Amino acid sequence: MTSPTLQSTTPQDLARTDATASRQPDPPTAVIQDDPVQLWTSLSNQATEMMFASAQVIGHRTGRMVTAGPAPSADDLDEFSLMTQEKFEAAAESSSSVAAHWLHLNQQAWTQMCVQLQTGMTAMLSAATSWNPVESMAHHVTLFAAMSPSADAHTQFSNAAAGLTRRALEPLHARATANAERLGRPDAAEDAAS
Repeated sequence: MTSPTLQSTTPQDLARTDATASRQPDPPTAVIQDDPVQLWTSLSNQATEMMFASAQVIGHRTGRMVTAGPAPSADDLDEFSLMTQEKFEAAAESSSSVAAHWLHLNQQAWTQMCVQLQTGMTAMLSAATSWNPVESMAHHVTLFAAMSPSADAHTQFSNAAAGLTRRALEPLHARATANAERLGRPDAAEDAAS
């Protein structure tokens, strides 16, 4: 029996290990991504949180507009300008993210369709050209096995749609919750009052 050899660890090995560890999904995330109900529930929770944050921000900003009247201060003008700029930036980020993910989904769907088509046609031709009943039964089992992934495709499609929606909401959610947090601080309320 040979003794194990000790290997020296280089900085590149550590970097590779860190990169690999950072790519591993958290177990709860992996579970959520496999379950459409949990995925859509998580998405609806995110949308609800965004709506509450948006209501808080809209209330704060309209209150500032009412308080400022026809002659808003420089701080008010900055806030109103920021409001417009953030909307355009969030919309651009959202559409860019959705477009990139949509292209990726199209490639995945096309690949999956081609693989399923090839597997199904091969199994169907094998079943059609069977020479005896035993061979025919074996080929029909293969045919049914080839057709079963199409049921999983519906789940994958639902998950992909939820993922696409999540990508569309993420920039909007991030802006709304950040603004709600920023405008909800006491120093922001004092700035608005002055």
